Amino acid sequence: MAGVVVRLLQEGDDASAAGKVVQSTYLQLPGYPRDDEYDEALAAVAERATNSDVVVAVDGDRIVGCLTYIGDHTNPAYEFTDQGGASFRYFAVTPAAQGSGVGKAMVEWCIARARADGKHRLRIHTLESMPAAQRLYERIGFARDPDNDEVWDGIKGIAYVFHC
Repeated sequence: MAGVVVRLLQEGDDASAAGKVVQSTYLQLPGYPRDDEYDEALAAVAERATNSDVVVAVDGDRIVGCLTYIGDHTNPAYEFTDQGGASFRYFAVTPAAQGSGVGKAMVEWCIARARADGKHRLRIHTLESMPAAQRLYERIGFARDPDNDEVWDGIKGIAYVFHC
């Protein structure tokens, strides 16, 4: 991960490139349940940046990771009923950067931000087709939270929670 910086998306960053990181990473997942509307939403980083914090991992001038941090339960992108929590979504790291600590650094950025925001919990939904993400969350200290699992059009969202 040497040389990679995790930070908020800034003016002048290529939001389209960040969106392509998210979209292409999801679309390459084995067994990823395709949905045209959601597939388009994956790439909509510029739109998400208007009401959420988009976090990028940058290696030189290349965006190698992207996620969206949602720090408030009133944000329409927040998928949980937990008013004391924050969450993140649309999390992806390019295949070339996976396994190098980029994803861990991005999740740790979210944990630090949630703590700074006074949140008690950080939440995430993942999919069955994302076992590497599940292992990452568990290594960092997230716990399965089956009471907050969701099903969207037959697709199971597997909930995890980190107690800040």
